[in-house]
Amino acid sequence: MNASGRLQQRRNSVLSRAYLVYRALWPPLAAAAQIATAECGASGPPLVVDVGCGERPYADFFEGAYYVGLNYGMDDASPDIVGDAQQLPLKSNCADIVFSTQVIEHVPHPEKLVREAFRVLKPRGVLLLTGPFYWPLHEEPHDFYRFTRYGFEHLLVSAGFEVMSIRGDAGAVTQAAVALIEVLPRSLLFLVPVINLVTPLLQRFSRNEKSTLNYITLAKKP
Repeated sequence: MNASGRLQQRRNSVLSRAYLVYRALWPPLAAAAQIATAECGASGPPLVVDVGCGERPYADFFEGAYYVGLNYGMDDASPDIVGDAQQLPLKSNCADIVFSTQVIEHVPHPEKLVREAFRVLKPRGVLLLTGPFYWPLHEEPHDFYRFTRYGFEHLLVSAGFEVMSIRGDAGAVTQAAVALIEVLPRSLLFLVPVINLVTPLLQRFSRNEKSTLNYITLAKKP
């Protein structure tokens, strides 16, 4: 797993240490983007603001929308707007969807990100927000938080949102396998594709949802 770099494009391989991470995250994230688009109430192409867009690897999830990427800076990023997630340089009630994935853990005051998302969304607008429950340190020293489903619920409700869903993207077996891959010494990296192939099979036999990799949340502005 690459715990320090930022995702540039969606490519996955069973040989990769990040295979299980992206295998878990991408399908439910794409499904959530479809739900957000259907539920946001836009009469035409929705305006999507990607907060913390990086290299825009998820722009195609919103094909046909007006997509605006916002990032804190230009390093390893291709934003349309440079700005702070805690103080979005956007007018109130302008966006149909605010999309922010794997960014909130890097924000010193995550409640400000959620409140700003609420402010810039139109009524009936949708926030699609994801963040880690388990993840090794990355983008240090700007790595501040990990979140439970109840932590996300608190942030969303406190900001005024109606929670649509909060779902983990993986089970405990997958989370444990990702942690194992992270600590493998170089001499045992040949085991990575074996673990990647076996883990989804083992996960089918486990109903333990107390651990996950990330939570994917959908919330609506009344």
